Amino acid sequence: MTSFVQPCDAGIIRCFKALYRWNFCAQAVDLDAAGEHNIYKLSLLEGMTMAKAAWEAVSAETIQHCWNHTKIQPDTSMSFHPAHMDPVAWDFIHQYATGTMTLPSVESGLRAHLRDQYIDSDWQPALKAVMEAEDNNTALDAISALRTAALSHSGIKIRIPTLTPAATESAQRPNQLTSVESEVMESV
Repeated sequence: MTSFVQPCDAGIIRCFKALYRWNFCAQAVDLDAAGEHNIYKLSLLEGMTMAKAAWEAVSAETIQHCWNHTKIQPDTSMSFHPAHMDPVAWDFIHQYATGTMTLPSVESGLRAHLRDQYIDSDWQPALKAVMEAEDNNTALDAISALRTAALSHSGIKIRIPTLTPAATESAQRPNQLTSVESEVMESV
């Protein structure tokens, strides 16, 4: 199971061990050719040197392939921001506000950049603010306000199920827990 979720188990360790064993066997062959009796003797320094050489020989492509195999990392071609926090997406809106991009090109640019994260209704308030602005400065001010508001919200929503009165009575929770729950419910 770990070979599917741990990049090191997906092949990085195996590659490292193979390279280390190759170095170890090459040293044993060299010692045998030199006439040594104990060809498998190894000092701590020699072992550490061979381990360092083996690790340095593990290619970046191997490590990347193992990470990609596990599929536990986000797509590197995608932005690491939620869609509403993506600076490139807001740059598209800014270009539309300054008049350097048309509405169709902004929408197609957002779709191409955000891919599956693009939700038309999320971007309509920003596009509408630009369309309704009387001039570029007003549009830029509106976009700036919308961008600031969007960047201050993580997009995480916490849903707390409400308890029925019968369940609340039967639970008989301490007063402190009940008061904390009511404070959380009010803040949500």
